Amino acid sequence: MLLTIDIGNSSTVLGAFGDDDAPVAAWRLPTERRSRPETVGRSLSRVWQENGLGAAEFEGAALCSVVAPLTELWRGTLQDILGREPLVLHQRMELGMVLDVRNPDHVGMDRLADAAAVRERTTGAAVAVDFGTATTFNVVDEEGRFRGGAIAPGLAIAAESLKVAAPGLAELAEVFGEFTPASKAVEFSPPSSAVGRDTDEALRSGIVLGYAGLVDGLLTRIRNELDSPVTVVSTGGLGHVITPMTDSIDHYDPWLTLAGIRAIYGLNVVSN
Repeated sequence: MLLTIDIGNSSTVLGAFGDDDAPVAAWRLPTERRSRPETVGRSLSRVWQENGLGAAEFEGAALCSVVAPLTELWRGTLQDILGREPLVLHQRMELGMVLDVRNPDHVGMDRLADAAAVRERTTGAAVAVDFGTATTFNVVDEEGRFRGGAIAPGLAIAAESLKVAAPGLAELAEVFGEFTPASKAVEFSPPSSAVGRDTDEALRSGIVLGYAGLVDGLLTRIRNELDSPVTVVSTGGLGHVITPMTDSIDHYDPWLTLAGIRAIYGLNVVSN
């Protein structure tokens, strides 16, 4: 099996891939910036044991990280545990697409992994929308070029910023007890009506329904600029919340980034 790791600003997601397109098992851990090798090792052992797995099950590993201080930590720890060097993804390796942007080295590898995944699955233009700490829109045109995209504040970050900037609202609504970026079990439930009858409902309308409007609006503009049929796939920890409320996203795949990491691994290791 192949072990894939996506280290994000808020969460670290791991997946074990066999021959199928979907991971055999997947795990989501909080990203701990002060982790030590022994801490990472214990976390890996614990999640593997949940599915009856061990280090010997993995023939290789691929690591995608946007948290620079953790990249080398995880690389070294994986090498020690697995007995082999993991593939650390970077912008200059074979990605299955041309990077048609001004500064390729400045594009987050998680964005490129998302784009690689939708590029592998579609023959035309595609957009991967990743709902994480930030919400990213990652665009591949019908010729297979990564064109860039858009980056917006994530849903939890947007809600938290309103709480900080307008503390009087927080005193009037229980909703802010749920809207915290640190929480891994956030329930962003939409209101029954766009017209809120009290502060709590009004905030849910503006934050949740308003965010769905942001997504639909950006995707409409992206589609118009590409001027071709576009497949849109969403992913990320909060993708399952917003996707059903949009008119522009075709489906949600919680493991899209891991699938992209696997695809890039295949282009750079398996074929060599």
